[in-house]
Amino acid sequence: VLIGILCTCKAVISGSTALHLLLPECQTPWKPTDLDIYIPQHNLMLIQNRLKVEGYTTIDEPAVNKVGYHYSHVSHVLVVSKDQRKIDIVVLRTATALSPIFQFHSTAIMNFVSTNTIFCSYLTLTLCSLSMVNAGLLYYSRDKHSIIEGIRKYI
Repeated sequence: VLIGILCTCKAVISGSTALHLLLPECQTPWKPTDLDIYIPQHNLMLIQNRLKVEGYTTIDEPAVNKVGYHYSHVSHVLVVSKDQRKIDIVVLRTATALSPIFQFHSTAIMNFVSTNTIFCSYLTLTLCSLSMVNAGLLYYSRDKHSIIEGIRKYI
């Protein structure tokens, strides 16, 4: 079902779930708590309808800056859930779901999973459990605290 949704909606999975797939479980002391799906805005209704058919309901639409997305490409975020499963649908202003991935706070999470690919921007660093910080994001952001908290998650 998930692969079909990703394919139909031109979406990708990123965030902690993508990183967790790249690293052996013994190297990740944390577990992903949700699934982050990045989707171009023109496919929003399509994914909402597909997830509704699967039994998901929208539970929140938090302000973009409240959930740690400091990127100009992010239009808004919808949180949907079914039972104990939670999905953050990150809706983008761009025609592709990939553009914000390279604006993330650190190289550790500059990865994505599509219908036929697991992509890692900094493979050698990531597989060695190393990461570089996106200093521009820290320098220009007003909310440095949430960025630092995001970085700490993967240390």
